[in-house]
Amino acid sequence: MRAIVRSSMMLGVTEHSGTTEQRLHDAAARWAAEPDGGPADLIAAACTALVDGLDSPSLRELAGTSKRDPTAHLGELADRALRELGIPLPGEIPPGYFAAAGGGITRRPGTDSLWLAVAPASAPAGDFQVLVHINGTEVTADGAGLGMDPYDLLVPENRLIATAEPRTVPIARCTCGVYGCGSTDVTIVRDGDLVHWEWHGQVPMPHGVSFPAARYDAEVARAAADHSWETPVRTAGRLVLSGIDHEHLRRHGLRADWVANDRLEPETFVVALRFDDEYQVFVDTPWRDRTPEGLAREVCRTLALPPARWTASWHAIRPARTEPPAIAGASWYRKRFW
Repeated sequence: MRAIVRSSMMLGVTEHSGTTEQRLHDAAARWAAEPDGGPADLIAAACTALVDGLDSPSLRELAGTSKRDPTAHLGELADRALRELGIPLPGEIPPGYFAAAGGGITRRPGTDSLWLAVAPASAPAGDFQVLVHINGTEVTADGAGLGMDPYDLLVPENRLIATAEPRTVPIARCTCGVYGCGSTDVTIVRDGDLVHWEWHGQVPMPHGVSFPAARYDAEVARAAADHSWETPVRTAGRLVLSGIDHEHLRRHGLRADWVANDRLEPETFVVALRFDDEYQVFVDTPWRDRTPEGLAREVCRTLALPPARWTASWHAIRPARTEPPAIAGASWYRKRFW
């Protein structure tokens, strides 16, 4: 796992994100989030702020403190210095804004650009990844390392759509293919004629980005509608995930987990579901020379039936559990992986 930060010059980012006030705010935020990391960064930021022309009694005192001073004292000094300079405390700057020169906050201009592309993912993850290009530079590699699978970002819901209600979505995962082993997230929020992204986790750059809303909306819609990268199994998977009755499944305690061809029997298409987070349930459908559209229709017809009428296999997530799920029918059987 890694966290590589590119310079703002490499990413074509305007200098608004580099105000002395914002750098001091960011140092205080890092200190507040991880005080165990030591105060050297915070003290250095205070010294730099003085050199850059900021001045207040508490800022001077903070710059002259020792790394051995009590944690609580340093935190109080940092908060006082920010207040004296008119800089918001950590957590007080809304998405899409930054600490302005002279105090207060100002809106980040929408000068950034976005381009999305789906490309093959390298081993061991395999399959596909959504690459995120900001200002012409691909950034998922500089975050957690690997873009998210399209099923996690674009299908069945386009999670990149921006609304006035902020929401956080995954953008990158570890190069092993597992999200959580390494991760990069963004909080996306619509702010009038702009869309803002704020980074979390393994960040690819030290500040958020802002896009003109109309261009952002067009690019996100284009990426979701572009199926040129799909293989037949991916087309079938998209149609299944978009076409199944998720509410019908929820009424039976089920939710879709993943869809793919069986690794050992690639002529069989598998829908994996979770039942009450206690079981995995697998519904197999043979391809039988069907088109992706034809296969998807058959899968959706099957899953629209009551689960007790399915032919399905099950696997208990807790190995000690030997009884089948409560919804199992006569044609259900236990899945063996060895």
